[in-house]
Amino acid sequence: MSSKQARLGPPTLERRPACATNCDHGDHGDQPVDAYAWLHDPADPRVQRHFAAENRYTDICFTPVRGLREQVYREMRDRVELNRVSVPVRDGDYEYYSRSLSGQPYPVHCRKPRGPAGVEEVVLDENVLAQDHNYFALQFLRVSPNHRRCLYGIDILGEERFRLYAGDIGSGDIRLVDEAVSDAVWANDNSTLISVTLDERNRPFQLVRHRFDPALSNPGTIPHDVLLEEQDESFRLQIARSESGRHLIVTSWTQDTTEIHYFSLDDGASAPARLLVGRQEGIEAYASHRGGEFFLLIREPTADRIVAVEESAASMRDARTVLTADPGAAFSFMQLFSRHLVVCERREGLPQLRILDPERGEDHLVALPDAVCTVHPEENRQFETGIFRFGYDSLTVPYTVYEYDMDDRRLYLRQRLSIKGYRPEDYRAERLLVPVADGTRVPLSVVYRADARCDGRRPALLYGYGAYGYSLDPGFSSIRVSLLDRGFIYAIAHVRGGGELGKDWHRKGRGRHKRNSIGDFIACAEYLVNTGYCDPARLAVMGESAGGLLAAAAVNERPDLFAAMVVDGPFVDVVNTLLDPGLPLTVSDWKEWGNPAEPDDLACLRAFSPFDNVKGQCYPPILALCSVNDPRVPYWESLKWIARVRSAATNDPQILVRIRLDGGHQGVSGYDGELDEWAFVYAYLIWHTSSDPCDG
Repeated sequence: MSSKQARLGPPTLERRPACATNCDHGDHGDQPVDAYAWLHDPADPRVQRHFAAENRYTDICFTPVRGLREQVYREMRDRVELNRVSVPVRDGDYEYYSRSLSGQPYPVHCRKPRGPAGVEEVVLDENVLAQDHNYFALQFLRVSPNHRRCLYGIDILGEERFRLYAGDIGSGDIRLVDEAVSDAVWANDNSTLISVTLDERNRPFQLVRHRFDPALSNPGTIPHDVLLEEQDESFRLQIARSESGRHLIVTSWTQDTTEIHYFSLDDGASAPARLLVGRQEGIEAYASHRGGEFFLLIREPTADRIVAVEESAASMRDARTVLTADPGAAFSFMQLFSRHLVVCERREGLPQLRILDPERGEDHLVALPDAVCTVHPEENRQFETGIFRFGYDSLTVPYTVYEYDMDDRRLYLRQRLSIKGYRPEDYRAERLLVPVADGTRVPLSVVYRADARCDGRRPALLYGYGAYGYSLDPGFSSIRVSLLDRGFIYAIAHVRGGGELGKDWHRKGRGRHKRNSIGDFIACAEYLVNTGYCDPARLAVMGESAGGLLAAAAVNERPDLFAAMVVDGPFVDVVNTLLDPGLPLTVSDWKEWGNPAEPDDLACLRAFSPFDNVKGQCYPPILALCSVNDPRVPYWESLKWIARVRSAATNDPQILVRIRLDGGHQGVSGYDGELDEWAFVYAYLIWHTSSDPCDG
């Protein structure tokens, strides 16, 4: 750091002791005090001055690597073909696709009538909608069954409260239907919309039917009525049209429990909801429909299974078993077609696609190009087809769209993301198993240049998440090449708390078992060092959201292991956040992390909460990013944690925070904006893991 920067010093954050949010939650004898509660109002001039001071300080500190940041940005931008078209999706008499154009930050959604004479028509241009907004995100776009109308949901603040619009395609006459929804679909009459409304805490809680009439001039006059309301504040609603198109599937869900109702879309959901699966603690179910049967993917503590039940059946007791997961295997998703059922299985954390013909009782596996990969279904809007389209990528193979002929058992490559100058054979990926103290073997995915010698001298970046049963799959990233080509080892730790190895893997890393996740992460870091994959003085760590908790907790315990840390939207002030039921995720998060109103949970949370475990020791350089409008992890968590680390550090590390004044939990929006931010992060990592970063 230059002398000018040293004289400047980081901004200071005033402490104003006040009773924490748990004052109304009983007496635990040792009430936490939140000295930074005054930060909670982003409109407060004092808070805004602190935002400006932190961002100014970060910009000044970045002066030595400004050129490196610009170089990395140009690399990232030049690497990907900016003018590209997605693989068309057949739906009725049309083919739908999106265009990305150089100079435009968002895609344009188009369609053509099927056949050689089809003329392109714009369904929705995100660039037009994004005009005059610093942030923009399209959450969903749905075309009516007769292909004459569309509905869509957009967010212009980053708060994840999506405005619902609907109108006739090509007319330019679009009407606001609702101010705050999470999703919406068309009924089969093409004039009824069914949406999920958000409460004041962003919980999708109410199923609403709207009678759309474009002749109505005022959104407030659009008739609507409530079909279903979720009363339990720990549960949320989500909706989907069944693959058959006949039913609306409504799932009430929390961390590991679901309940399913359904409505008929043929009559505009005019009949009352019917219960398909009641809620049972610890059992998840996900439904689809074909013919006269519902197919359900059920996750139970003992095993995953798929069952079918007649639509006319009075009880789930009448269900027949279609497929049961083998011991050690789990089901990630299923997709139903008129004659086939596609199931994605995980075995030892690796995906396999199984194709079933329920009528014939036959099944087979799809031969994937590589076992260590990521797969997920692409848009498959045709129900009466033998073709299954899915996305595939790996640590070395760019995103690829495949179509699989389920009858002929042949795989066809339809499109692969073009990366200029990139050759997969120049890179090498490995899947390792890291032993930890209790005998568990934790998967660790690594990728590096094939000509990079693992001689203990390389820089490395270790990434992790490990929460909510989310699987952190080993996928491709074009921006990551800027690290790999500089000799980096990139590693993903699949720690307990994630879903890579099924529900038990999740259970063993959540709640009072959360320390397993942190221990797994530290063990993966030690493995990279002890086996010569990287230089012990050049290992950086990164985590986002709950992964930020993972990284920050690991650094609290073993700061000597890490040369630098980057966290984005980190969940670091665990106790105070979980004590505030007014925040959007608190009530539902008690199941994942614990409820600090319970003394035993409070003690456990305090044992790993990054904010509560900052102590006087040497810390590595830290960069934190946060967003003022983040509805999931409040920005003040980053600010107060950074202030505490700065105060406690016994050395003089560079500890920075960048506050996004626009955007939300997913960061900034727009293609160039995203690249600019990644260039910022990667420049920081290169800076603090390289002896001469300014040479790039």
